[in-house]
Amino acid sequence: MSKVTAKFQITIPPHVRTQLGIVPGSDVDIRKEGDRYVLLVDPVAELKKNGGVNLKPGNLPMNT
Repeated sequence: MSKVTAKFQITIPPHVRTQLGIVPGSDVDIRKEGDRYVLLVDPVAELKKNGGVNLKPGNLPMNT
């Protein structure tokens, strides 16, 4: 369990950071889903930071 600091910050445990791919500067969001709050990592922002994938309209892989 993490404690909230005086600045309302928390430390995300190392095993959670690793599993979610969270690194310094990662974009995360906290959303309410029913009676719970869920931490979301923005995968699009992470791809852009790391060079990303260059997909153009019409060049998307297709499954048949």
